[in-house]
Amino acid sequence: MSDLQEAIYRIVVKEVARTEPKRKENFLNKKDAEKLIKKYTKQYTLQEFLNANEAANVLGMSLTTFWRYRQKYPVPVYVIDGVKRYKKSELIKCVEDNSVRGYA
Repeated sequence: MSDLQEAIYRIVVKEVARTEPKRKENFLNKKDAEKLIKKYTKQYTLQEFLNANEAANVLGMSLTTFWRYRQKYPVPVYVIDGVKRYKKSELIKCVEDNSVRGYA
């Protein structure tokens, strides 16, 4: 090993030794990691896929207006276990694509 490589090696060894306790302290075990994954996955799916009532609320319209809007425009829909669900991001994109931008 050259002098430069040896110096770099010593610096790396010192840094690893210095940060070792902190890494062990912040380390998640498998059970805790699985809990966090389940929590955030569930939260994401609950927020992202909406029923018709929630979709109408997100778009700021009544349920009747939402049904009329669905008849007029191709709103993407997912059927999950026999229940129609709407993806929040796709709803917003659909309204933006089928609206006329204006200034008040």
